[in-house]
Amino acid sequence: MEHIKKTAEGIAKHALEVIDHIDEEQVELMIQCITDSDSTFIVGSGRSELVGKAFAMRLMHLGFRVYVVGDVTTPALTEKDCLIAISGSGETKTVTLAAETAREVGTHVVGVTTDPDSTLGKNSDVVVNIESKSKVPWKYYTSHVLKGNYDDLTPMGTLFEDSTHLFLDGLIAEFMIRLGKKENDLKKLHARD
Repeated sequence: MEHIKKTAEGIAKHALEVIDHIDEEQVELMIQCITDSDSTFIVGSGRSELVGKAFAMRLMHLGFRVYVVGDVTTPALTEKDCLIAISGSGETKTVTLAAETAREVGTHVVGVTTDPDSTLGKNSDVVVNIESKSKVPWKYYTSHVLKGNYDDLTPMGTLFEDSTHLFLDGLIAEFMIRLGKKENDLKKLHARD
C-alpha cells in the first residue's frame, strides 16, 4: 500500500500544479470551440485515446454531439466541427494526421499536449499545454530530476494522461455550471443499469 499511496499522492499533486498553469484563455477558446460546433470529434492513441473516450462520454451526457475518431459510426469532419486531439508528445502519427486533415477541411483543432511547438501544436487553433512528462523525456531531464519531478513509478505518459483526465473532468464540471446541468440531467443520457 505504501507505493500505491505515495504514487497516487504524487500524481494528484502534479496534476493540480499542471492544471494551475494552463492558460485560461486557451481553455475559454476550447470551451467556445466545443459549444459553437455542430459536432465534436476526439482523437488520441493508446491511453490518450482512453482519456479522450472518457471525455467524449461525458460530453455526450451533457447533450453534445460527439464522436471518437476511428469508431465505425464516425462521420466525416466539416468546417462546422471541432477536433480535440490528445497527444503527450504532440508527434503521434494518427493524431497529427487527424489534426492536419481537420485543418485542410476547415475544422477547428484543439490540441492537448505537453509540447506546444510539436507538430500537433503547430496544427492546432487552440493549444492546451499540459506540462507533464510524456513518453518522450523532458527536454531538461536533469533539472527535473534535481527538483524531484521524475519518478519511475509513473512511467512513460502516466503524468500526462492522468493530468489530462483530471483537467477534462474539471472541464465537464465547468460545462455543467455554464449549462445549468445537474447530475440527474446527465443520467438521462446514461446507459441504464
